[in-house]
Amino acid sequence: MANVFSVNTLAQIFKEKIVELGEEPEFQRSTEKTKFATDKNRSPAVKLAVGNVPLDYDLWQGLRNPAVVGMYPAGLKEIWEFYANRRRGQVDETGRQTIFQVPRSFEFALNNYQRAVIISVMLPFSKTIVRDYVDQVIKEKKTSSYRFTSMYEDINRMADKALTRTAIELVTNDCDRIVVAFNNDTVKAISTEAIPQTQQGGSHGPSKGGNYPQKSVAALVGLGQFGISRIVFRDELIGGKVERFTGPVRSIIIFDKQPLVTGGQGGVIYPSKAWRQFLFNYSISPKLSPK
Repeated sequence: MANVFSVNTLAQIFKEKIVELGEEPEFQRSTEKTKFATDKNRSPAVKLAVGNVPLDYDLWQGLRNPAVVGMYPAGLKEIWEFYANRRRGQVDETGRQTIFQVPRSFEFALNNYQRAVIISVMLPFSKTIVRDYVDQVIKEKKTSSYRFTSMYEDINRMADKALTRTAIELVTNDCDRIVVAFNNDTVKAISTEAIPQTQQGGSHGPSKGGNYPQKSVAALVGLGQFGISRIVFRDELIGGKVERFTGPVRSIIIFDKQPLVTGGQGGVIYPSKAWRQFLFNYSISPKLSPK
């Protein structure tokens, strides 16, 4: 893949995986096949954002708080150490054979990779089903919520599987790119394998989903913003109207040897200090605009 991970290219790969999954027995059994939002071409309305940062970048600077991302969120160091421990081999730091299985250190990553690419993706729920459910709640209709529950479960499974398959497609045969897919299993694993037990669960904060905050990653790279009950949503102007999308978010972290992108090529952002300050201000007052 080219130097820049194009937002459009990555979104297309993810869409293709969703379409593939829709043809598999697990999802064909559904009585209502299309439970995700679609665009005018009836294609999955995948929403995706990409950021890149140097490896010494602190993802959670100013955010470590039980009410925000928890006290001990997994950063790039913990992510690398989790990956390295899972992939450790019988070689030392110089590549020589050894009887010890020693994971490559984060220092090794700092010396061999130039940046971390952060891909955040949302598979939005069907707007029709969401509208029906909201109408049901507002009017206090005594009807079954099965359609919404089924949609929620199916779309979450689809997002998980599509993310994993997308990550596999991004893996290269050489060591120029390290890909870590944050599906539900990975989030659970990194929270127990890379974070001390004294910094997990209640010692971390009330944030759901372990020590890797998927929703905050989505906000950091500009995929969406937080709403009520910390639900991530994304507003887009489509056909002269504001359309709102919400659904499960997942992410992929890639360590690679390409130069850091700071100019927004291919839609890839660099979350600078000014960008982070705008996000902090926006969370307090949505009426604020960037300076």
